[in-house]
Amino acid sequence: MLVISDLNAASTPISAMAQTPLGALNSLGIVMFGTAHLALAKAMHGKDHGQLWPIARTLLCASGVVLFYVAYYFESLEPFATDTNDPLWMVASLTGLAMGAAQPGLSRRSPRTGLFSTICLGLWLWLVPLAFFVNASWIGAYERLVGIIYLTWVGGIAIAIDQRTGFDRH
Repeated sequence: MLVISDLNAASTPISAMAQTPLGALNSLGIVMFGTAHLALAKAMHGKDHGQLWPIARTLLCASGVVLFYVAYYFESLEPFATDTNDPLWMVASLTGLAMGAAQPGLSRRSPRTGLFSTICLGLWLWLVPLAFFVNASWIGAYERLVGIIYLTWVGGIAIAIDQRTGFDRH
């Protein structure tokens, strides 16, 4: 969508994608990612790995629901509005908490899955304070970097949880 819309990946915030002619496609992608959170939380059911596991599932569900709101919020923005990414801190916070709560169970599940999740969580935590120093001309690049880590973690955990294709398959 960036190429088609002529937006700059480094400086254009993710919210601006909703203001393009293909904005509905951007919103659909956000809704689908929110739905993936709910599906992952459901897949985690019955694979209890400690006291924090149900909390991680609940936080994933909350992240998914907030993503539905984010899609709506981005669609309802006035063009060139300021503070357009306000709800993203909610998703980032819930996701970071979900990563942390899932970590002990994922490590107990498998050293490989635990290492993968530890790396993603470490990168996620490293990016939190960096947000305060990102120049506005680089906000798009920062958000996309966060998004890559986010997608990688959700996708990787989904693969690891799947008994047929997971990291731990023998």
